[in-house]
Amino acid sequence: MTEDRTAESTVVEGAVPPGYRADPPLSQEQGAEAARRGGWLFTADEGHDPDGPVPVGVVAGAWQVDAHGVPLRFLPNPRYGVPAAERPVAEGAAPLPPLLAGRRPAGRALLGWLEDPQAPRLCRVAGSSGSGRTHLLRWLAAACPADNPHAGRRVDVVLSAAESTVDTFVWRLAALLRVSAGTPDELLAALVDGVPRVLLVTDLDRAGTGPLADAGQRIAAEVLRPLLRVPWLRIVLECSSDTPAAAALDVPSAVLDLDQPQWTDLDAFTRWSTSLADRRLPAEVYPSPALALLAARVEDGVLLDAGASLARRAETLAETWWESLPELVRAPVVALASVRGPLGAELWGELPGSLGPFAVEEAVPLLLPADPDGCYRIWPDSFAARLARDGLDHLSIRQNLLPEQLGPLDADRLDLVLRHAVRTSSPAGELLADPAVVAYAGPMAVGLALAHVGEKPDGESVDGGPVEHLRRAWRWAGPVVTAAADPGGRASVLHCWTAGQDDELAERFAQLAGHGWRARWAFARRAEPVRLLARVDDPAGGGRLAVAVGADLGLIDASTGRPAGDAPLRLSDRTAVALAAGFDGGAFALRRDGAVEQIRSSSDVVRRLLAATDGGATALAARGGERRTVATGDAAGRVHLLDDGDGAQAVRSDESLHAGPVTALDLAHHGGHPLLISGGADGAVQAWTPGRGLLSAPLPARDTPVAAVAVAPTPGGLMCAAAWADGTIHVVLAGAERATHELRLGSPVVGLAITDGGLLCAATANGVLGIDLTAR
Repeated sequence: MTEDRTAESTVVEGAVPPGYRADPPLSQEQGAEAARRGGWLFTADEGHDPDGPVPVGVVAGAWQVDAHGVPLRFLPNPRYGVPAAERPVAEGAAPLPPLLAGRRPAGRALLGWLEDPQAPRLCRVAGSSGSGRTHLLRWLAAACPADNPHAGRRVDVVLSAAESTVDTFVWRLAALLRVSAGTPDELLAALVDGVPRVLLVTDLDRAGTGPLADAGQRIAAEVLRPLLRVPWLRIVLECSSDTPAAAALDVPSAVLDLDQPQWTDLDAFTRWSTSLADRRLPAEVYPSPALALLAARVEDGVLLDAGASLARRAETLAETWWESLPELVRAPVVALASVRGPLGAELWGELPGSLGPFAVEEAVPLLLPADPDGCYRIWPDSFAARLARDGLDHLSIRQNLLPEQLGPLDADRLDLVLRHAVRTSSPAGELLADPAVVAYAGPMAVGLALAHVGEKPDGESVDGGPVEHLRRAWRWAGPVVTAAADPGGRASVLHCWTAGQDDELAERFAQLAGHGWRARWAFARRAEPVRLLARVDDPAGGGRLAVAVGADLGLIDASTGRPAGDAPLRLSDRTAVALAAGFDGGAFALRRDGAVEQIRSSSDVVRRLLAATDGGATALAARGGERRTVATGDAAGRVHLLDDGDGAQAVRSDESLHAGPVTALDLAHHGGHPLLISGGADGAVQAWTPGRGLLSAPLPARDTPVAAVAVAPTPGGLMCAAAWADGTIHVVLAGAERATHELRLGSPVVGLAITDGGLLCAATANGVLGIDLTAR
């Protein structure tokens, strides 16, 4: 063992965990290049370009840097050095569904791109509105399910970007990928796992709306373009050419423009279009399916200019179609155009000016067919905008659609009202100030409205007001809120992040959630993310928590969540994977290489324990009081313990507690004995006491690595908590009656701690929460 002393800390070296690889070098020029490329740079073995077609096993991982090119962290590729598995022979592959409107050439082209390992990572499907882009991509998703035996024909995720903001797009994509991420950087970091994936994104041109119409460009620049740096990720994207979003995707790509005739079989298109009506349709509708569908609803005599663009032809045909409509159905058509769809017939009939369900029923056969969700819209969008120019007043829509007492069944009505507020730049702050609206409405509509309020203040949202508090809480809780299917789950996590910021708002969310426990405070991040959390357990602690934010290590009061103590210390290495509070006002930070940075602590207990941990430390915990103890977990799944006393000897578990490395560890003194709780890469949570061996598992295992654990005796009994990499927290309180809770806080948990009073403190990248699970 050697020690490298600095003014504030000592580095105590230990055995290197098996499989550890030192970070590859990053030159100043490479850092600057990474900053120019969105903050990420993948590194590969010599002779391989990570920007091109490259085997997964030769990519070492990815550097993340700040805006100045300063390295923040290196994320290793767990499949680095692993030979690529041979693709199995395609037997029993999913049958190809029929592809209408003569689009078989386009379908074959997409299948060819999927099966070509040398193809660009991006395939952009372009074309004018009505060219069938979304239909084609839905066909591709059906033809290439994620479990397709044909390994070269798999699409893992299908996501519509319609009405998305950057935040909601990231959150929904993360949920579909079954990873936990709240920001584009967190999403990219979660995908540095060496797992090949194909993403299919539709409707990028419909992202955002109204004053948020630049959302598509922002999603392209801030999310999709960085993701295309991931060597094993490929994206099929619906996005028109000559748009800001397409310009933002200035990367090598395959482009399939459905306006070009080579992607549509003329004879097949003619047979299909002829089947739509009892007459031959104008030849000028080729190759647009929407033009053919609309022409089938117009009487003979339509004249289309073959030399005009498809967009101009659509306008001409829409004008003819409008003139052919009976007077009775024009009012409901204008009403539908005013909300810009898509909309189901039932809700359409409740709009002011729609003339009711009968008129809507008469109008439905004259419109283009409903989408797969049974919703209608007026096509093309430019013509709908013209019809809506003198359309519905926002206040009249609210009055017609929203009942005085909102409930879970009003989600569709709330969605329509919120979306219309954004499209028409109408005030939305009053609606959003009502927690029932936020809980019952769909997360996509709420996300749009909150972004609208933030981008374009309407006088109802002021700093420190309910809507501003809600906007902050929404950013932190967003991943869970977006994925939660029930209003209670959404209200629960929003309660957590409004606690201590707006107690009245937090209590109303708690009542909507219907749970008895209460979050007491929220310590929110300012700039850099929260990375580690530990309970301070020394006599002078006074109920404090040690929190690593970026490279700073500071203290917060465990009863209020407010900063406590002196100015933060500085961690010398951002690769720390665990934090434990020292006995004398200091702390211990465990690095990935098995070394420990000992900060303002003179105890040699860590040095002695590391000397006995021959498997390389992968987890660390400490506890003070009358018996000052330090524990480690190792790469072989064992745990080690040492009392900070003269002549004390380290003890370890006789057998491995986990199939793989220990990833999280905590300890407490219970019943006169030290009790260790460990979590592993195998997803299991185990309990161990020296001399008594392995105890019954306090919590059931899950199929994802454990990220953090905590244990402590409390007035209500022994409390044990565990958090897994997917953001799920399970807590058990073994008191007079065993109580179990499941929580999700919006982002992956990076640390847990339990105070003597029984307060559960949970840290995510967004901040730390203090939660009282015994409140009634």
